[in-house]
Amino acid sequence: MTESDIPLQATECMITLYHSDMPAARHFYEDQLGLELREATYDWYVGYWLNPAHTITLSISSSPSENAQWGADGRGVVVDLVVADVDKTYRELLQRGVVFEHPPEDFPWGLRHAKFKDPAGYTLTITAYVTEGLKQ
Repeated sequence: MTESDIPLQATECMITLYHSDMPAARHFYEDQLGLELREATYDWYVGYWLNPAHTITLSISSSPSENAQWGADGRGVVVDLVVADVDKTYRELLQRGVVFEHPPEDFPWGLRHAKFKDPAGYTLTITAYVTEGLKQ
């Protein structure tokens, strides 16, 4: 398959999570995860860059009308954040106060990850691809 055969070729990705407590969300994403603020539009919307190329944005909205439409507070979403070194990132985030459900571990489908939740209950993982020891 060539690049021209791929029907959906996004140049940027935006993910929106709906929260009911914006101050708690901002503290978590800015102070604990240390994400770079892209924009803070209104008192109910912020966006963060997730990579140095500025092609992935994680947005947080506490808009009551959007929460009513889309649902809020952790339902049905997992955000996997692929990082270069899961163990190093895990240690750094622990020092910032992030509480993990488990330390990093390898899974037979080729991923190493550790998961945690944001203040609204959304599940996030820090993930890396592993190739050694994969079960076939």
